[in-house]
Parts: sequence; C-alpha cells; structure tokens
Amino acid sequence: MALHWEAGNLSSQSRRLGGQSRAKELDTRTLVRPGFCSPLPGRKMAAATVAVAALTAPGGGGGCSPRQGAAPLAAWLSSLLLAAALGLSQVSAVEVYTPAELSVENGTETKLLCSFSSSEVISSAATVTWSFQPEGSTTSVSFFYYSHGKSYPGKDTQFKDRSSWAGDLNKKDASISISNMQFRDNGTFICDVKNPPDIIVTPSEISVRVVEKVPRLQHAEGQVEQLARRLQALELSAGAAQRMMEERVTNLTHRIEALEQVMQHRPMQP
Repeated sequence: MALHWEAGNLSSQSRRLGGQSRAKELDTRTLVRPGFCSPLPGRKMAAATVAVAALTAPGGGGGCSPRQGAAPLAAWLSSLLLAAALGLSQVSAVEVYTPAELSVENGTETKLLCSFSSSEVISSAATVTWSFQPEGSTTSVSFFYYSHGKSYPGKDTQFKDRSSWAGDLNKKDASISISNMQFRDNGTFICDVKNPPDIIVTPSEISVRVVEKVPRLQHAEGQVEQLARRLQALELSAGAAQRMMEERVTNLTHRIEALEQVMQHRPMQP
C-alpha cells in the first residue's frame, strides 16, 4: 500500500482570527511512490497549515526506507516548511502608536491620542477598543468600543458618560476624549485597533497621571496684582516726565520775561 501525505486546511481558523489568510496556495497533498519517497502533486491547500497524516507504511510492500529515501524526504519536507513560513510572512500587521505618558489636571477634559498604520485600505469592519488598567492592578477592563461609525461607551465603567469618540479612522486616528478627569483615573489606557484582514495587532499604552488642579481664581488674582504693579510703575514714570516738562517750561518762561525786561529798558536809537 502506498504511503501518502495529506495536509489539513486551516483557512477557516484564520478567518476566525480576524480575516482571510493571504498565504499563497501550494500543492501539499502528495503521494509517495513505493521505494522512492518522491511526491506527486495533488489538490491545493493553504501553505501555512501542513500536517503529516502518516509516516510509515505496512511492511513488505516496498515503503520509504531510511536507506533509500531519507535524504530526499528531509529535503522535500524542509522546502515545504519554508514555503509555509513564506506564506505566513505575507500576513500584514496593524501598528498602533500612543504617547508613553500624559499628565492631566483633575476636573479637566483630556484627549487620549492614538494613531495607527495598516497596509490594507480601512474597511468597514475596522474596530477600535479602549481599555483601562487602574494603577496597582494587573487586569484591564474595556470601556469604549468604536465600530461602523458608531461609538459604544461602557455603561458599567467609571468612564460612563465621560468618554467620547474624537478620532477619524479614514485618517488613521483612533483617539478619544474623557471629561472631568479624576484621581481614580490614574493608570494605563490601552488602545487596540483591528483592520481585517490585518489580524496581527500589538496594542499601545498610555500611562496617565492626574495631578492637582491650579485654582483659576488664585491665578487670576496673581495676574491682576502683577498688572497693578506695572501700572503703578508707568504712573511714576509719567509723573516724573511731567515734572521735568513743567520745570523746563518754567525755566523757558523766566528767560522770556527777562528778555522782555531788557528790551523795555534798552534806549531807543535815533
């Protein structure tokens, strides 16, 4: 009985992972002729999903012996695995980018920036998921989801009614806004983008620190006091300039009066 090899097709599993596999098809079902270990072409299967169904044949029938076909078999199997690896290398990945750290004043609104790159055209199946891992915790909770042009903020999270969409997938922008930041919002925010058939994604993280807000009234009072000091300095300068001008006018007036007296007492020439 002839020894045969059969490859299992796992393309359905690839679709469940987020998109159709782009691995090139390769002839992977082969028949080994008795005594030669040389493959014969069969039906096409996905190159990345090869499995061996049988390795030995019943004795006495001229099977593939190590002495006759071990080297050709090993070379063929290596070539097959290399083709599978090349097929897998064609699967694209989504790259996600965020700032590493962000400081925010409590009670204010902030924008969590997130951008991404993808070799595929942005499809209607593209999705964005934001998660939050509180400071000191080891688990994260999803609190915002965006898909098909609609946002779905989590209803049972601390960001309920505070998170909103602020991005544009056509511009590869997956940012969101959060209003009224609180000290309990200290932690790590995680941005995850999927754009099928790009199925390999590494989410990006932002470490957010909420700090004490500087009172606006105190800041305004400081500005008013500073302006008052400047105005006072200007008034002093203006007063000094005015006194100097008055002195000059007085001196000039005295000179004119003295000149008039000289002219009056000067005898008229015949």
